[in-house]
Parts: sequence; structure tokens; C-alpha cells
Amino acid sequence: MAQAFRSTRVLTPDGLRPATLWVENGRIASVRAWRDVPLSGVLRDFGDHVLLPGLVDSHVHINEPGRTEWEGFWTATRAAASGA
Repeated sequence: MAQAFRSTRVLTPDGLRPATLWVENGRIASVRAWRDVPLSGVLRDFGDHVLLPGLVDSHVHINEPGRTEWEGFWTATRAAASGA
């Protein structure tokens, strides 16, 4: 099922702007215009809350510092980006 997350403040490489994030199979498929929403699927409108696509909360989900022989920032962020 496709999902769309939109806000008037989505962080993109060009800065904050109104946008809709299309998510398919658990991954961001595209960043589109704010008005561009799917006809099917779920739309979640976050108003003016800032959306940070692809942000990984490293202090909660990564064992660094400590236990870096098992997982560190480098390996964990790459695993998260690949969907592993």
C-alpha cells in the first residue's frame, strides 16, 4: 500500500518547502509537490510540522560509542539506508 506524508515544511536538499513524500514498500519513492497526493493509499498530513526524510535517530538505534565491534555509526546507517 502506498502512503503519502505531507507538510508545509519538508526538508529537501534545496531547504524547507511544502512537499509530499510518497512511500512505497516502506521506502521513500519520491518527493513531490504538496498538492500531489495518491488517489489510493493513505495520506498523512502533518500541517506545519517539519518532516525530515531519511533521518536516522543515531543516539537511540546505534551502539556507538561502545560495542562497535558489532555495530557502529558507519554500518548501522548504511543498513538503515538499504532497508536491512
